[in-house]
Amino acid sequence: MKLLASATLVIASLLLSPAALAERPDFSKTAAAQSDYRFADNQPIKKNYIVQRTTRHDFSKTTAANRQYDFSYNNASPHCSDNAVSTQHDFSKTVAASRPS
Repeated sequence: MKLLASATLVIASLLLSPAALAERPDFSKTAAAQSDYRFADNQPIKKNYIVQRTTRHDFSKTTAANRQYDFSYNNASPHCSDNAVSTQHDFSKTVAASRPS
């Protein structure tokens, strides 16, 4: 049993120690970390990624933008239909209101 435990510890230490002792790069010593570095001088990437630019949607042409549009005709959301209407809370009866200011 002791042999199995010691073998397990040796294997675990061999597997974990390189990751734990690996030297982490110090990016503060790179050229880009200096205050006078100009990122605008970097060369663009060579890959050809084409991103389609879309125009912004013109909401003034929607039905709801019309002056005659009546929002009360909109269907209620099914998520809000279950909510019961509550009365307004009386904050004058709270502990904070009873404390002298």
